[in-house]
Amino acid sequence: MTHRILIGNLPPDISAEEIEQLARDGGAEAPKVTLNREGDPDKVAAVLELPQLDRAGTDRIAAGINGKRFRERTLTAYVPLFT
Repeated sequence: MTHRILIGNLPPDISAEEIEQLARDGGAEAPKVTLNREGDPDKVAAVLELPQLDRAGTDRIAAGINGKRFRERTLTAYVPLFT
């Protein structure tokens, strides 16, 4: 089963590679990144798909990203209950 992490409050010029590196720094291997730039251009969000991890591992990575400072922004990250 593939688990997902939703990441918010990203800078508008962020790249998928930078988000992938954030996930790798947290212990994820080969995350798939989908960026959402629709709507308010200052509120970019991303979805990480982590097929190799169980729910506990996904929660651990999300907790490591949540609250992290990145380019003068505080990131939000959580694992949705329903996907």
